[in-house]
Amino acid sequence: MTNRALPLLVANWKANLPPGEEVLLAGVIANDARRRGLLPGSLMIAPSALGLVPVASLLQREHASLQIGVAAQDVSALEPGAYTGETPATHLLGIAGAVILGHSERRNLGETSTQIGKKVARAVAAGLRPIICVGDTAREATTEQRYAEVRAQWDELAGSAAQAGCSLTALLEAGTLVAYEPVWAIGSGASADPELAGGMAAAIREGSSDQMQILYGGSVRAAHAAPFFAGVGTSRMDGLLVGGASLSSESLLDIAAALGSAS
Repeated sequence: MTNRALPLLVANWKANLPPGEEVLLAGVIANDARRRGLLPGSLMIAPSALGLVPVASLLQREHASLQIGVAAQDVSALEPGAYTGETPATHLLGIAGAVILGHSERRNLGETSTQIGKKVARAVAAGLRPIICVGDTAREATTEQRYAEVRAQWDELAGSAAQAGCSLTALLEAGTLVAYEPVWAIGSGASADPELAGGMAAAIREGSSDQMQILYGGSVRAAHAAPFFAGVGTSRMDGLLVGGASLSSESLLDIAAALGSAS
């Protein structure tokens, strides 16, 4: 893969670790990344809500040269105000530079594409980079059915974002990442076929823009990371969103090394 921007690796820690352990893991990853020569700006970590501030503080204070990005795992669709338990997008400024939105685990809790679109608009207005998750749900679906399901998710959330004042142009200017995560692959230990992922990237770009940046997520492991970057043109992938494998510094940086060899 030549003449392509460095792939981005996003580590989604979900709610697996208490904040103290997240800080310790972030420190181990940073030290190992420096030792293994990780290229600056190629890694982003999404800690839990409680771990977000201490992890960001550690990385900014002690490991700034690595340029490890920090992402939140969700954000409110509401403006700042009397909304108990909500996290307004503007409150993340100076802590996180990006936010994961629309993950299937959030959708499983009842979140809709319309709600996700409103959150996307809030994130972009606040100056955050959205990482928008979309994915098909049926393991045995046809390729056409998968494309249709994902395109429907995208069309609904993009329409909702536009109604809230966030156009496609604004999404592109914000550096939006769309993460294709086949729901049936998450946590299964078996990722989607790279050719399917490349076709899905092309389908998403067809419904948005050729310039949209696409990640793949779903049981990513180092041994099968590189083939996702064989695609060219609209089927190209721009990085990976990693869940379980990101909870180990060794496995995460092995994936980073695989991405480096593919770039």
